[in-house]
Amino acid sequence: MKRLAALAACGALALPCAAGAAARFAIVVGNNHGAAGRARLWFAEKDAERFAQALRELGDFSPDRIVLLQGSTPSAVQEALAATEARIASARAAGERALLVVYFSGHAGPHGLELGDQRIGYDDLRKSVSSSAAEAKVAIVDACEAGTLTQVKGALAVPALDFPLPEDAVQGTAFLASTAVGESAQESQAIGGSFFTHHLEVALRGAGDMDGDGQVTLAEAFRYTASRTVAGTAATEAGAQHPTYDFKMSGRGDVVLADLRRAEASLRIPADQGATYLLRGPRELLAEVPASATPIMMALPSGHYAVERRSDLGRATAQLDLMRGDVRDMPPLRPTRYEMARAKGGPAPTLAFLGGGIATYPLAHFGVAPVVRAGVRQELGQMVARLRVDLARRDVLDQGLQYSFSRIGGAMGLLTPVWFGPVMIEAGGEVGYGWSWQDIAGGPSRSGGDLFAGPTATATTRLGPVRIGLDGSFGAQLFKVNGESTLRPQGSLGLVLLFGVGR
Repeated sequence: MKRLAALAACGALALPCAAGAAARFAIVVGNNHGAAGRARLWFAEKDAERFAQALRELGDFSPDRIVLLQGSTPSAVQEALAATEARIASARAAGERALLVVYFSGHAGPHGLELGDQRIGYDDLRKSVSSSAAEAKVAIVDACEAGTLTQVKGALAVPALDFPLPEDAVQGTAFLASTAVGESAQESQAIGGSFFTHHLEVALRGAGDMDGDGQVTLAEAFRYTASRTVAGTAATEAGAQHPTYDFKMSGRGDVVLADLRRAEASLRIPADQGATYLLRGPRELLAEVPASATPIMMALPSGHYAVERRSDLGRATAQLDLMRGDVRDMPPLRPTRYEMARAKGGPAPTLAFLGGGIATYPLAHFGVAPVVRAGVRQELGQMVARLRVDLARRDVLDQGLQYSFSRIGGAMGLLTPVWFGPVMIEAGGEVGYGWSWQDIAGGPSRSGGDLFAGPTATATTRLGPVRIGLDGSFGAQLFKVNGESTLRPQGSLGLVLLFGVGR
């Protein structure tokens, strides 16, 4: 009986076999301009384009049944609604069930949607959508004051969001708004769009598939979008933005907005609770997906992707190419010890350093000389490359012979970082070359080159916006004395200050 009931339900808009049987229509509107005095929006028209693209790719909306209007007028929207309604009536007459999705991104006020200096009233929009002959109607508004459309006062407790599960074929109307009454809809330069529509697209691409059945329903999409929008705007200057809804539908299940099996390519994010994956791909796609206790299948355009995994322990990155038809697992991404250290306050990938200290040189009665040290360090995967330059000078008295000694030298090292509590130790080896001068009082001057090789180590900790620590090296120096090559020990120790772009 259960098998028969499932087969009988295939006529509903909520089931996969219905996606091919249902007539799906969408009117997608984006307008960067509002009434006089309103600031121009940056991403409203781009939001509409991305939403329409997601419906084409994943929602079984054929291109000729999606009307995309960017920068248009209310009359153009009304004409699109009328023309689409005529097509819905024809589809119904042919025995097809119909779904209508109306989307708007732009400015809005307490009295309606703003398209330049003209306006579509909320009551007019509700009437146009509600009176459609389509069995299921969905209106989505991403705009300031959009909560007026849903008539929901104040914020909803997002974790408790739930939609009624009807008993028969899906029908009715759903109004979704990106804000509550009196709130502002917010855009972000970092994500290249509005918070609400950005998270809605990510939801449709798989992040909203809560039950892992390969489909994203209206309820799943809104739950994910609402929770991520609240989280993403909680720390902004305007404050948290609370999406709202007015959902009046009956029927079995829910309206399916995206079927992930229709994707050009698929990438499975592993069960990795506590981590967040950032995907940057073709068509300016940006998806920030919190991993969960179960794998998440993302439906993506084919192309090249930069992937980043973020967690409390640090970050890790990868590059990958998705070919059309690929179904791939995310490559293992775990932060290296150094990346873990950086998450706790370790150094940035590139830093300059400057400091001073003392150095010994293998000359009789030399003692130690003051040194000025400067250089730069650069991460190379799990290793660190470092270039330093030293400048030393000292007056020496050797058995009655007085001379001044000067040396300039450089060394290149390759080090491995290790974290010990708040201290980062980088240890390895280095090789270098230097040039020295001996200016003898009342006598000739001498100069010559030398080679140096040996172990080196740096121990640093964060001090405000910079790092401070000790930098030391010890090794062997090869040089000539009285025309003969000799190999003798040499070392240095200095206090250094590291600065650059850090966390």
